[in-house]
Amino acid sequence: MTIRHFIETDIPAAAELEQRCFSDPWSQKGLRDTLREERACFLAAEDENGRLCGYLNATWVLDECSLNRICTDPGCRRNGVGAALLDALQNFCREHQIVFIFLEVRESNTAARNLYRKSGFLETGKRPHFYDNPDETAVLMQWTAE
Repeated sequence: MTIRHFIETDIPAAAELEQRCFSDPWSQKGLRDTLREERACFLAAEDENGRLCGYLNATWVLDECSLNRICTDPGCRRNGVGAALLDALQNFCREHQIVFIFLEVRESNTAARNLYRKSGFLETGKRPHFYDNPDETAVLMQWTAE
């Protein structure tokens, strides 16, 4: 697996993953708009055959980064894709003097919460009724650079 910069030609595959993985999938236009943001960190995980097996997108202002989306192909889960993407984002933050990464995750998504904890994130609070389809509480998590 290779972690690289996400490029425009990744958008159709990412949109397909969005449809398979999320109840609120981003459109190709939404992915493209985010890719073009000046302060975006958009990373792709590519398997040995050149297939997109995951991606991450985050945006930052000053020393704070917001992890907007991380997605791993269901057939590639539990193979280190998410951890590699998070590690690459943390390295990006260190290189750009970004001190904090913030995210929200569904309270029921224990696999993601465990992944974030293993990557050094701490749970800092909750936001009831944050998610729709279905209605669910968000757990707030934060990573702080060392």
